[in-house]
Amino acid sequence: MSSRGRVGLLVNPTAGRGDGRAAGTRVLQTLRSLGHEVTDLSGPDLQHVSRTARERTTEFEALVVVGGDGLVHAGVEAVAGTGTPLGIVPAGTGNDIARGLDLTLGDPVAAAESVARALHAGTHRRVDAVRVEHAGGTGWFASILAAGVDALINERANVWRWPKGPARYTLAALRELAVVRGLPVRVTLDGVAHELDSLLVAVANTRCYGGGILMAPDADPTDGLLDVVVVDRLSPVAALQLFPRARKGRHLGLPEVRVHRARRVVLEPLDEVVRPRPYADGEPLGAAPVTCEVVPGALTVLA
Repeated sequence: MSSRGRVGLLVNPTAGRGDGRAAGTRVLQTLRSLGHEVTDLSGPDLQHVSRTARERTTEFEALVVVGGDGLVHAGVEAVAGTGTPLGIVPAGTGNDIARGLDLTLGDPVAAAESVARALHAGTHRRVDAVRVEHAGGTGWFASILAAGVDALINERANVWRWPKGPARYTLAALRELAVVRGLPVRVTLDGVAHELDSLLVAVANTRCYGGGILMAPDADPTDGLLDVVVVDRLSPVAALQLFPRARKGRHLGLPEVRVHRARRVVLEPLDEVVRPRPYADGEPLGAAPVTCEVVPGALTVLA
């Protein structure tokens, strides 16, 4: 049964070196041609867009996002736990959230048409989302939370303006892995605490981050569990050797790498000097400690 109604639209026109603009125009035209009333919620910056989307989500039957992971994360924050469907048109250079949800990549215009058809037909699926608490408040994420050297890599990649795309993350990784060996942290999994000296602890709802790095290749966003990937303290040489294996998901067999599964995860840094700011879906959160709890079926995705 088809559905016509009000749709909120978020577009990043600069995503994917301009792909976002073309895809945004196509989804707007297609939705209107199908009889939907579309309101463009796009704004001057991500902070403005995130606030507007959260405040106005209840006005719409669906929210459609055209852009990269930053804008998709804003959409997740707006609709998770509300039942409002989210349409994702991946048009960025990383697209890790879309990749982890098995959405089609590489053709934003075709993806825009697919989302419009799914909305018109009322077809969607429910996936898990993660409720996160941190020093700055509470929120949601859909893919992976980074809290170790991977968070430091994310921070450095955000500061650099060159090169564009995943190559910037790769260079930032080489920089941080060359100097960071281990960070003491207390990880509490469903109430059981472990004190670790780790290179990183990634809390994963889906498979990848950093532009396709398969940190948690077995993560399933429909199983009601988080894959918690722990990498022990490593020398710079060993860490640099691990990185290309992680990109292809071939690191899980190494003795320094373990995967735990839990519904609720608490991360507490134990080093008072080096306390990486956690990142979720590639976006910065408030300071640690952080608590992550998976909420089964909290996110409705147009598909």
